[in-house]
Amino acid sequence: MSTTLNSAFKELRKFGYFARQNFMCCQNCGWHAIPDGKSDKAVFFHQQDNQSKKDGEPFYLAWSGDGQQICDILNRNGVVTEWNGSDNTRIGVMSW
Repeated sequence: MSTTLNSAFKELRKFGYFARQNFMCCQNCGWHAIPDGKSDKAVFFHQQDNQSKKDGEPFYLAWSGDGQQICDILNRNGVVTEWNGSDNTRIGVMSW
């Protein structure tokens, strides 16, 4: 795992997010596995996304909470994101 990405996820947790990497097999299972009371502020990528990451390709984060705050935290930790500002769009991780 990338030190940069690890640092970003650690900071997300400090801001109260349930933040996990390579979490569950897919997005549906990931959302269902988030502990009660934590789904309003959550960030994760699942095993299918992790395969793209392993291949050096962009991958996407499932999230809830404040998308701009999530991007800001990732960016200040050196993670390059792409997001259109919509609550209905996953945040792309372009480099880490």
